[in-house]
Amino acid sequence: MSVTLPSELIDAIIDQVALLDTTTLHSCALTSRAFVFPSQKHIFHTIDLDVRRPRAVHYLRFHRLLQSKPHLGAHVRRLRLVDDSKEDFAHGFSWMTHPRTPISRTLGFLSNLRSFELSFNSTGEKWSAVPEETRVGFGRVFAMESVREVALECVSGFPVALLSSLARLKYLALSNVTIDSDEGSERMDVSNSVTLEGLYLRGVSPEIIKILAKALSAPDTPPTLRKLALTPTFEEGFAEAVAKLIVTCGSHLTSFAWLPSIHFPSYIGPINISSLHSLRSLHFIVSFRKLSSQKPFAPTLALLLQISNRPNLIERITVECHCIMPRRGEGEKKLAKTWRPLDTVLSAEEGAIFRNLKEVEIVLSVNTILPTEIHRVVTNRGELLPRVEARGVVLTVRVDSCSQDSGFLERLREM
Repeated sequence: MSVTLPSELIDAIIDQVALLDTTTLHSCALTSRAFVFPSQKHIFHTIDLDVRRPRAVHYLRFHRLLQSKPHLGAHVRRLRLVDDSKEDFAHGFSWMTHPRTPISRTLGFLSNLRSFELSFNSTGEKWSAVPEETRVGFGRVFAMESVREVALECVSGFPVALLSSLARLKYLALSNVTIDSDEGSERMDVSNSVTLEGLYLRGVSPEIIKILAKALSAPDTPPTLRKLALTPTFEEGFAEAVAKLIVTCGSHLTSFAWLPSIHFPSYIGPINISSLHSLRSLHFIVSFRKLSSQKPFAPTLALLLQISNRPNLIERITVECHCIMPRRGEGEKKLAKTWRPLDTVLSAEEGAIFRNLKEVEIVLSVNTILPTEIHRVVTNRGELLPRVEARGVVLTVRVDSCSQDSGFLERLREM
């Protein structure tokens, strides 16, 4: 005789399993009909159409599933659409911008979408080259009341009015985006209220930064920006536009992330965070590749020294490390020497500049650091920031599969 579990207990079991392992959740859904519907809200919560190849086939399966079971679309909260790279084009065209790809109809099923990531191929796609029906579908998603997060990557000629309307979101991430050169800031849509709390900028044109700064600092608009993440570029005017954004819109920033490319040297330029008096957390990417004559921590130290002229409110600092290379004869003494400048700045007793600091987290990327080097750093963690630890600051070393080229919205959420 089979025993029927109460629905409340089934829901509790499914919710707990979903927290730990979605693969197990799929298995649970196959064991009993009673588990199917409670599992669906977790299984379809996040749809990442970049995890399988070919992407077009994976997308079409998802679209056909929604056609046959449209109620599943209501469970989707996060969607990531990623085009093929130029090298992946099997037939010489992009599947995502092909006129026969029913993306607009797919999006129509997702009535409760909260987060939308849209990435065209890395060579860049002109917005005007996207089929009109697809552009309309994207526009509908951008305007949905339920959508609070958008990431946009590798698109040129993006409409100014559409860009300014995205300031109503909670989080916005832009990577390799340019606006229509024939439009100006006078085409800005100022009818939407500005509620932007988190902004990630990587490889965007100075004009985009100026438009967002204008929207965020519009008359009668209260300061909303709390998180700012930057990947600096060498594009003329980028650093100057960011510097102005910080001055005009950064008065209430509590989190700042400096996330330079791990493949090229980075320079601060006119960017200055000394006016950000409300900062509570900082996040730095540090590449140990020998990219120039400067030391690995040079840009990080330059930014920290900007806020070292008076006691600050910083409570947490994350140092995300990439490309730590093995070098002959490099032991714990060499490791301590490399980290000593950071240890000195953060532990300075004069004026107790970082007296509110409670935690420093060091993240080691398994994608760019050999296991032997990770082991060496973890084993000698006591040599990294000994003076900081002596002040009672908690030092944690975490090994992660962090990647610089994905998860823009995830970075904003975690800041």
